[in-house]
Amino acid sequence: MKLSQRLSFTVTTGVLVLSVLSSTAGAAAATVAGKGDKQVQLPAQTVEKVVVTDPTAITKLNNTSVAPLVTEAEKRYFYAMSGGKGTDKGFELNGRQYRYLSDDIGTRAKLMDYLKQAYTEKAAAYFVDKYFIIHDGRLAQLNADKGNILEYNKATAKMLTMTETQRVYKLCVPYSEHKQGPKYITVKFEKIGDYWRVDTAPHVIF
Repeated sequence: MKLSQRLSFTVTTGVLVLSVLSSTAGAAAATVAGKGDKQVQLPAQTVEKVVVTDPTAITKLNNTSVAPLVTEAEKRYFYAMSGGKGTDKGFELNGRQYRYLSDDIGTRAKLMDYLKQAYTEKAAAYFVDKYFIIHDGRLAQLNADKGNILEYNKATAKMLTMTETQRVYKLCVPYSEHKQGPKYITVKFEKIGDYWRVDTAPHVIF
């Protein structure tokens, strides 16, 4: 083989070797980069589902336990607004018809105890003092019933602010049969002792 041919063969071989090494290094780098990308990927965030068996004893409040507590608060609000178990006894005062509440919530202390299973004392007192009067030692209210077509048991919640003992959620509450768009309501919560309570007066929510 001539000298010029030997030199050409040597140069060509060297170029091929460098090309192969470069490709191998690039592939290895890509593989490492791929592994690195996988390591820095964050797992999808999931909301812990809180199983609520007793809505008056919720110790952990999050997006999944807000609706059961609000539904319980709604039930107690409408029970109070309907006079409890019902009574035929009533009276007229200043030209307006009133009725007494049933015995189980027939005093301010009894009604407050009932409401405080779902509300803070402040929220419950604001409601009681606004809608009820004491007549002949018994609690009474105007003789009128209220209803609601919102489905709070199907509400979804988004947390707006939080501390260890106070939270604010924005509720998205659908109407029954979805005849119109949902209603958005902001509700405050506070932890009293071990349990969470609604800290917004019921008549403001419902």
